Amino acid sequence: MVLSMSAIGLSAQTFRDSVDLDPVVVTATHSPKALKDAPVVTRLITLHDIKITDATNIQDMLTQEIPGLEFGFAMSQETSLNMSGFGGNAVLFLVDGERMAGETMDNTDYNRMNLDNVGRIEIVKGASSALYGSNAVGGVINIISRENLEPWTANVNSRYNTFGHEWRNGASFSFNTKKWNSQTSFQHTKIDPVNLPKAHSSEEIAIELMKKAQGLPYDESVLEDDSNLSRLYGQATYNVKERLTWRASDHLTLTGRGGYFFRTSERDTHDYHFNGYSAGLKGRYTWNHNRHLELSYAYDQYDKANFLPDGTRTHDHDYSNQQHVVHALFNQAYGKNSLILGADYMHDYLTTYQFIDNASHSQDNIDGYAQFDWNITQQLNIVGSIRYDYFSASAQKALTERLAVVYKFPWMTFRANYASGFRAPTLKEMYMHFDMGNMGYMIIGNPDLKPEKSHNFNLAVERTNRIRNSGFLDGRYNFTLMGYCNIFDKRITTIEGPAYDGMESALYWNEDGITVWGIDVSLGHIWDCGLSLKLNYSWMKETGDVYYSDFYQPRSHSMTWRLGYEHRFSCHYALDAALSGRSQGKPQSGHTDVDQGYTIWRLMLQHHFWRGFHLNTAIDNLFDYKPKSYYYSSPLTTGISFSVGLSVDLDRVL
Repeated sequence: MVLSMSAIGLSAQTFRDSVDLDPVVVTATHSPKALKDAPVVTRLITLHDIKITDATNIQDMLTQEIPGLEFGFAMSQETSLNMSGFGGNAVLFLVDGERMAGETMDNTDYNRMNLDNVGRIEIVKGASSALYGSNAVGGVINIISRENLEPWTANVNSRYNTFGHEWRNGASFSFNTKKWNSQTSFQHTKIDPVNLPKAHSSEEIAIELMKKAQGLPYDESVLEDDSNLSRLYGQATYNVKERLTWRASDHLTLTGRGGYFFRTSERDTHDYHFNGYSAGLKGRYTWNHNRHLELSYAYDQYDKANFLPDGTRTHDHDYSNQQHVVHALFNQAYGKNSLILGADYMHDYLTTYQFIDNASHSQDNIDGYAQFDWNITQQLNIVGSIRYDYFSASAQKALTERLAVVYKFPWMTFRANYASGFRAPTLKEMYMHFDMGNMGYMIIGNPDLKPEKSHNFNLAVERTNRIRNSGFLDGRYNFTLMGYCNIFDKRITTIEGPAYDGMESALYWNEDGITVWGIDVSLGHIWDCGLSLKLNYSWMKETGDVYYSDFYQPRSHSMTWRLGYEHRFSCHYALDAALSGRSQGKPQSGHTDVDQGYTIWRLMLQHHFWRGFHLNTAIDNLFDYKPKSYYYSSPLTTGISFSVGLSVDLDRVL
């Protein structure tokens, strides 16, 4: 039988929860619901998953856990996301249900989302605009903080990785009383530049060119070695967060939060500086267990500036995006059923040198939505949602809906879901007027853009069971199979525009969309002997051209897996081991001679010692895979790398 490691800081229960479907999730329905009862398939990354991967940031975490999701590079080595055929501007990232301002190459700055004090991550694939509005065309990823229940906790940690000589240092502190709960965290990372080896030397390329000129057989793949990545830029980040909760009475709870983020990216001729500021206040009033009201205000700001080595700014006027959001949510239960009514107001302000005359633009978004959760029987649950949005700058309106059904057979759970999604054109897409890097190529906005729209259909079956008296197989398992179709229309992209002052141009435009078909399979098994297995597979096929900037189209086949073992050997020592990996198939199109599929393995060992000492050791890229050529969607590795980290729970030591 698996023993609890809580006495020395290791919690196996979180993985068992993910198999048993016992934990509560909130993203799919805006209200707490047991994962096994959620009518919409929700992928849960637990606290145990976060700890065993020892990920530095959200990119590392999601890459190791979610098939069909991949991070690559867009221009200027800014991170680009592709999830089931959709880019970063079609997947809504939330932190405790709140949006983040700013973007870099149509993607959120994922470095802002460090994993300190994160309790779980909930992922809902497919359109979710009926609850979350714009940008939730392709899905929602909600990063949720944990609330420590101990009287106080304190932790310091440090991690070193040989790839890029990466250092990550962090500290966190929390206290909990009857009235107050506080969580404070700080994290600093530093990564040196990395020179990527050329797949083929200049001599090899010259030889193949000579063969081609002489009409002799030659190796085309050598000549097509057009790697556009030869050096990864170094960077440093600082991230501090505070979250304070006051239980004013049995009925009223107030939560305040604040955070600051700074990142510098060290380029060859200049540095990019990124700043993020966030703050918020939320009040929750509970009349009784059947009725409560939430009111909140959130502020988020994201700034970008370029500096020369001598400290001079390259532009007198850089980039600043500010968002003010007011949110109201009312929940009324009627026996086993419940009604949710919500409304939001968001003021979005953007100023940037990429607008004519360094102008600024703003728009207001007003929405209202309703959801009814109808539990007809213990087996049958239907959830319906509807939402209306209005955007002032583009004068666009959107009505989105969702209908989800879950039915529980004795041996299986069946889910069916339809949802519509939309994404309103951003201020940048409407008003941008920018000479792309002074290269004589203009990017021109279009105030007449229409919203992107999507229609998502999915069916899923799920089985969870306990195996007893079967020897080695004794334990619990969960199996889920989901098929989906996502119809995406009026996608916003760029087309060849009119000549501008003798320069070529690209104009933002609505084009025909795509249809994405896919199948997701997940299997989890926890054995009583301490072994565990998680296996996730994704297949997808798209018709039409997926928008991807410089990042290539998605891969038809992808898989992630983790084989774990945990055991408490004594009261002074426990081990948590994991052999994990990810496999990515060949892209559906692109430079097929350059961008091949790949498989990368990782071995992680966590040693838990007496009084809160945790030593983490890992071997990444265990079998020394090296890309044939380095491109935007290539795995960023030069071969095998090693990491070691130490985490100390000071409250246990003291």
